[in-house]
Amino acid sequence: MTATPSLVLRGGESVLRFAGGPVTLHRPDKEHHIPLAAISFVHAEGRSVAIVLTASGANEPTIYRVAGVSEAGALAFADAVTAALPEVPAPDGAELVTTSTPGAPGPRRARWKPVAVAVVAVLVALNGPRGEYAVVFWMAAAFAATGVLLVRSAGREAYRQWRLPRHGITVVGEFSHYTNDRKVYRYTDATGAGHTYTATSGPDAIELAYDPRAPERAIRPDTPYGRVMGGLVTLLGCVMAAGSVAAAGALVLAAARG
Repeated sequence: MTATPSLVLRGGESVLRFAGGPVTLHRPDKEHHIPLAAISFVHAEGRSVAIVLTASGANEPTIYRVAGVSEAGALAFADAVTAALPEVPAPDGAELVTTSTPGAPGPRRARWKPVAVAVVAVLVALNGPRGEYAVVFWMAAAFAATGVLLVRSAGREAYRQWRLPRHGITVVGEFSHYTNDRKVYRYTDATGAGHTYTATSGPDAIELAYDPRAPERAIRPDTPYGRVMGGLVTLLGCVMAAGSVAAAGALVLAAARG
């Protein structure tokens, strides 16, 4: 028996959630709780998903539509909700939907560690010792290596932060246990398989986005501020690497010319 995944779809300012029970649709001004019995069918098309409610007589059915979501996530969401629909739905789904006003959003997370590392690297670069060509050359090589490492780590993370929330599948990870002072979360992919994700801190439930081709690799989607800072750290790494290589090349030419 496979577990039901906790799916999250984000499109603009709208968020759809499903964890085996009622579907919730969060918008900036309202939050709709849609029981499964109220749903006639769920239709996914490209980066859009529509929840069509049941309707009686000649009444037009109510439709909740969210656009700009992950295409893979939309298909997984539609399949999961469709599989959970009851055999006998309610005659008028709109009567079962409840609407509430959402609370204020929680504090945003900031990515400070990469920024601190980048600032320290810049300070070291500006205040490094001056000496013979060999010393300066190896310093330039060291900073070039640091820049490459920044590009490799921060750049890969920035790419995943951009790609997976848009083209992957977002689920909810539930806190499981601690290991080596880190929190371990468990999440279920669209096929029902379980996976783990570790983090230094976080609440008991966090959102995770994964690639359908590699569901065991997940990220915790960052805030827009965090994504911008990740891009700036990547750019700083590029500048450090390119500048250090250029400086090392200039030193080699200067040494060759005597």
